[in-house]
Amino acid sequence: MRRLIIATALLTAFIAALAAPASAQRKPYGAMSDEEKANYKMNEAVDKQYQNAIQRTRKDTAEAPPDPWANMRGGPAEPPKKKN
Repeated sequence: MRRLIIATALLTAFIAALAAPASAQRKPYGAMSDEEKANYKMNEAVDKQYQNAIQRTRKDTAEAPPDPWANMRGGPAEPPKKKN
């Protein structure tokens, strides 16, 4: 049990060490140069287009889920014929 707690603590510290530099690289918008501001705005526009595309595909799949076996099924079953 002690090993599990130590391993969890080490893993958590390792993940925190990896995440810290990534969050430290972000500059405030006011401290950016004009080129960086243009790139930031372009990236924001691309992200917005991506999110809109994802929302459209979610709406399409929510209405009619795809049926990959539709072409393999036959028509509706015929009712059984009565014997005379």
